[in-house]
Amino acid sequence: MLRGLVALVAVLASGTAAAGALYGSLKRGEQPLPAVPLKLICGGQSVSGESDAQGNYRLAIPGMGRCALTVGDKAVAVVLGDDAARYDFEVPADAAPLRRR
Repeated sequence: MLRGLVALVAVLASGTAAAGALYGSLKRGEQPLPAVPLKLICGGQSVSGESDAQGNYRLAIPGMGRCALTVGDKAVAVVLGDDAARYDFEVPADAAPLRRR
């Protein structure tokens, strides 16, 4: 019976996909940017969301490693690991790229 339980735990653990989480804030100057659309793409999967009233966001996706984050019409590379990664960005009004704060 113990051997069967160990085998079941091993099967369940192997079927669990690693998940990466990303959070942070979006600002222009010192002003938070609410309702900015976000899209996180990692390993062929994607998840969408938007910043809250204070310019904060949080996204989670089944995947880790080098991923792409789109903030409005701007894209940037991010790296997800075992722990949630914090990325705070300065979002320019013009065509300039995102700048990490």
